[in-house]
Amino acid sequence: MTREASLWKAIVVAALIAGTADLVYASIHIASYYSMAPQQIFQSIARGVLGPVAMQGGWNTACLGIVLEFVMTLIMAAFYIFTAKRITDLRKFWWLLGPCYGIVVMVVMYTVVLPLSAAQGSGALPSGPQMLYATILVHMFIVGFVIGACARYLWPQAEAARS
Repeated sequence: MTREASLWKAIVVAALIAGTADLVYASIHIASYYSMAPQQIFQSIARGVLGPVAMQGGWNTACLGIVLEFVMTLIMAAFYIFTAKRITDLRKFWWLLGPCYGIVVMVVMYTVVLPLSAAQGSGALPSGPQMLYATILVHMFIVGFVIGACARYLWPQAEAARS
């Protein structure tokens, strides 16, 4: 496998694992906390592109939300892993810097991406300690830790041996 193919493998695997785990988390915890069906959770992701009309789109907009979740995690993984290509400490200390990256991703999502999206988020982090702590932990471990681990362990062996 070429170095570029191995790099893309790490990105895609990280995106698939992080995206799937995040959707499962949302379907269980967020759905029960807000008394929402998983379909509504997925539609709320699509709301970032379609606005409030996404909530009336049934499974069509729910499926769009699922696709968008994987697009977002693909971008998150690509950013970290491409950066790790130059800053080798991101691979060497993946167990620490991956979760830190997850927190940065969370803050950027809530304070930049959501307010600029069609969902027009407030820019505030989740309210209430249960949702705030859960959101922080999910971004640390489901997003950041997974992406960091993929950057470290799915890297070309010759490249990883030098770091």
